[in-house]
Amino acid sequence: MVRAEGVRKHFGKLEVLKGIDLTVERGQVCCLLGPSGSGKSTFLRCINHLEKVDGGRLTVDGEPVGYRQIGNKLHELREREVADRRRDIGMVFQRFNLFPHMTAVDNVM
Repeated sequence: MVRAEGVRKHFGKLEVLKGIDLTVERGQVCCLLGPSGSGKSTFLRCINHLEKVDGGRLTVDGEPVGYRQIGNKLHELREREVADRRRDIGMVFQRFNLFPHMTAVDNVM
């Protein structure tokens, strides 16, 4: 379902994601643990193409995230196409726009 192969992301000279490899199968539960600033949120933002990876490959349900593959070449999708694909990937931001009267599950739905 989600596959990361050598995913890299940097902000200026600071390399935040250093070759992340991860496979999460459909129905599998995965937790990302680490100290503040270790890249957990950045990695999740890359899965939604809210951040562009600087290297490696990231796919969701077999499709490249934010790109279309034609032959051996990746072509970046238009923002509208990226938004269409994001509808199938759920994400709840940290401390942003959660409804306090709803459960965590209700906020995600």
